[in-house]
Amino acid sequence: MTYILTLLHDSQDIAAESVKKRRRAAKKPYSRSIVGATLEVIQKRRTEKPEVRDAAREAALREIKERIKKTKDEKKAKKAEVTAKSQKTQSKGNLSRGAAPKAKMGGGGGKR
Repeated sequence: MTYILTLLHDSQDIAAESVKKRRRAAKKPYSRSIVGATLEVIQKRRTEKPEVRDAAREAALREIKERIKKTKDEKKAKKAEVTAKSQKTQSKGNLSRGAAPKAKMGGGGGKR
């Protein structure tokens, strides 16, 4: 009788193991485009030689750096122009300000 129970018990283990061994279907890889680049562009870039890619990257970086430098130079020129104008107006303002009476310093308070 114990022999039969062990056989039944073993058959349950086998059934449980077969259930455990079931796996999900593997996901198949597929190609799709990324935002801003179509699949054709991505495939073309993959087939390019690394030297060509590096050269294109260097050219793009150089162009960006030149653009940044140009905007910085424009800002400096504009700032210099503004400071020159403000210095001219200050020098004119100083001449007329000398004739005005000086204001009294103090609290100007009264009774509390």
